[in-house]
Amino acid sequence: MAMPPSATTEVEYSILRGDREPFQGAVDLLLCGGLIAPRIDLQILRPKGVEIPGICGRRLVTHDHLPGSQCASSRSGGSHASVIISRQASLLKESLPPCRKYLSSVTIRLEIAEESSSEGRGDCQMTSIARVAVPIPLHEPFDYRIPESLKDKIRPGIQVLVPFGPTKRHGWVVDLTDHSPHPRLRDIDGIVAQGAEIEAELLDLLRWTADYYLCGIGEVIECALPRPVRTRRVRTVRWVKLTPEGKQVELTREVPEARRKVLEHLRQSATPRQMQRLVDECSVSDSPVKTLARRGLVEIFDALPPEFGTPGCEDNGSSTVLISPSFDPNQQQIDAIEKISSSVSKPEYQTYLLHGVTGSGKTEVYIRCVQRALEMGRGALVLLPEIALTPQAVERFTERLGPVAILHSMLPDSERAVHYERLRQGEVKIALGARSAVFAPVTDLGIIIVDESHESSYKQENSPRYHARDVAVMRAHRLGVPCVLGSATPSMESLENVRRGRFERLRLDERANGRPLATVEVIDRRAEAKSVGGGGLFSIPLIDRIRATLERDEQVLLFLNRRGFARNIHCPRCGFNLRCHQCDIPLTFHKGKSRSQCNYCGEHRPIPSKCPDCQFTGIQQRSPGTERIEDSLNSLFPGVKIDRLDRDTVTSTSRMEAILRRFRDGETQILVGTQMVAKGHDIPGVTLVGVLDADIALGLPDFRSAERTAQLLCQVAGRAGRGESPGHVVLQTKQPEHYALCCASRQDLDGLLDEEDSIRRMLKYPPHGHLARLLCEDEDEKKARESAMSLAEMMKEMNHPEVEILGPAPAPIERLRGRFRQHMLIKSVERGPLREVARAAQAQKPRWASTRITLDIDPQNLL
Repeated sequence: MAMPPSATTEVEYSILRGDREPFQGAVDLLLCGGLIAPRIDLQILRPKGVEIPGICGRRLVTHDHLPGSQCASSRSGGSHASVIISRQASLLKESLPPCRKYLSSVTIRLEIAEESSSEGRGDCQMTSIARVAVPIPLHEPFDYRIPESLKDKIRPGIQVLVPFGPTKRHGWVVDLTDHSPHPRLRDIDGIVAQGAEIEAELLDLLRWTADYYLCGIGEVIECALPRPVRTRRVRTVRWVKLTPEGKQVELTREVPEARRKVLEHLRQSATPRQMQRLVDECSVSDSPVKTLARRGLVEIFDALPPEFGTPGCEDNGSSTVLISPSFDPNQQQIDAIEKISSSVSKPEYQTYLLHGVTGSGKTEVYIRCVQRALEMGRGALVLLPEIALTPQAVERFTERLGPVAILHSMLPDSERAVHYERLRQGEVKIALGARSAVFAPVTDLGIIIVDESHESSYKQENSPRYHARDVAVMRAHRLGVPCVLGSATPSMESLENVRRGRFERLRLDERANGRPLATVEVIDRRAEAKSVGGGGLFSIPLIDRIRATLERDEQVLLFLNRRGFARNIHCPRCGFNLRCHQCDIPLTFHKGKSRSQCNYCGEHRPIPSKCPDCQFTGIQQRSPGTERIEDSLNSLFPGVKIDRLDRDTVTSTSRMEAILRRFRDGETQILVGTQMVAKGHDIPGVTLVGVLDADIALGLPDFRSAERTAQLLCQVAGRAGRGESPGHVVLQTKQPEHYALCCASRQDLDGLLDEEDSIRRMLKYPPHGHLARLLCEDEDEKKARESAMSLAEMMKEMNHPEVEILGPAPAPIERLRGRFRQHMLIKSVERGPLREVARAAQAQKPRWASTRITLDIDPQNLL
């Protein structure tokens, strides 16, 4: 590790004597500004008689309790104290954002001012103050004074450069005001040239998201904008186009030849030309082009590269090319299209729950409704739950409607930013992508569609912890446009909104091509005397079904929601399990990598040849995953082309597309995969689906486990029989009597929901109540537990009659990435009281600086 440079930085920070935690605020500002130092000197200037508190670590304590504090002589009517705080830099690194500088020491000069008589607090009254959101995990934006030179240029949504501690940072103006509670404000340094300006509608949505999910708006902005857009690293090229004057000027001999060539060339092309190509084709330098620009005959501007279309051309996405589908929509589809299109035409807000069985033609409904929006000159936003679904969706939408902009995390940052810019400039009217695409800057948005709206993957697990489905509904409501939530297995929350009249349900009860749903065969693995390969996951009936399907030259899809070769390295003699040193979970054996690996933190170790505890050499690999299934199939069916689709094989977008293309084209006969294969894929050749272990999710300590199991099984069963041949599903389980599996085998979600609804109504769980989850994490188990207990006690002392606090208790995964985890749930029938208690808990400072506390509103993952 490199030694830190020997340097000292001074930071001036003014506070009021009425501030409760002046030093905490000063140090937080310093550290969030990007500085870390093992030594921090506080030089305190105070009026006579003002008490001096101190700081130890990051906790506020009284001056008398601070070891080593010294009071110096009086200075200008006040007194001065120099306080030295020593701290291990490694501890600071773990509890703070990544630093930009590392210094040997830092001096913070704090001046404690007298309170102003105005407003009783010394509030700053100015004619123009900007509230600036900086992308750090602090909830409130920062107030900055707008310099006179910028007052006519600063507006909400604009990107600015501001002083932040000792550094400079980019931020976004989120509001303007003439009032600030802070007495001394720093000036905005300037506007970021060609900065990423956020439109008013989108900025309003980002504010709502930050407020609802109780997170910082700076974090939401950082999530919404691709990195190159935030940092202005989007690749652009220079373009040239004729102005109205340039089109009319006479090209006489008095016009120099070089300029005349440029004007003639631009008139012949009738569209903007890339500057470099223009000068090459005219055999001139760029000097005559610049001269024409100065005279107002041409315009030079920066735009996206030519591979993303010619700027200003009408055929870049505004036109529509509706190609007829291979079948006519049935009456239920027609009714749904007419209903949704009516809301698009008016336009009016209405959320439609498009509840259609697998293969019912929901995508056709989407396309026709988007077509209606395009005919009106408006845009469309389509969200998908899985990146794996994107290539197929892009192909279908592009074939029918023209270009689309793609937004998801597996795209390179530069490509994602280009798609973002095309939307923002109105060159493309359709945005298609995963969760974060809900913030896409679609111009004049006319409809929002959320496919597979029940999927928990729409909820982001790290801050900001928003749910894209709910944000989509709110965005549609604010814009006054329809929102369509499509699903074959709607969530209980969506169905409850239908019951309460908030959503309108449109049903598609039959497959679009008239084909029947696949038949389902349940195999009780407890009664199976024999199994073949795959660690005991292939029953004899399933093997027979696979063999018969391959003999008919049809395709097989096998589903197991567990990746790797084996989930557990186990000693049968002493019970030893090979576990992650950082996480409370077993290591997964990955045969292709010849090692065991933690799928959470990435820790990996070689496979031991004998038990580390008892030295037994017969160590076993249990709980097989998709890699072992693929390996066993290659032995059982030599010569058959087999592919695997999971997070280990999908290392890039192109790799994922190649696997799916081979299967769709019939090159692959058997596809093995995790839940990536379970939804959305339309592959007519698949006639057999095998669910190798239907019980995996039922044992999870989550009240939604039964609902999610039934949804996932219905979704994967829906992949079979979409072509001319009928489909068959083999569902292997050790709990065939479980109501979730019974309903899934009958593809009867209504029965499951009736069963679940009574349980949740009694327990006041969603959709009959609201939840928030608080998680306390620390490397020290005792600190994590005591922090959680202190927080729970504070919330219980609020004595809110409508709020119930559950816990604290160890999280199901008690240790993750080296940190012990304690969690608790805040439960309330009404949302308002829950938010009140959650805000109070969030405002509490952790008992120790090393403790990390996170709040999740409407949690989807309780592990």
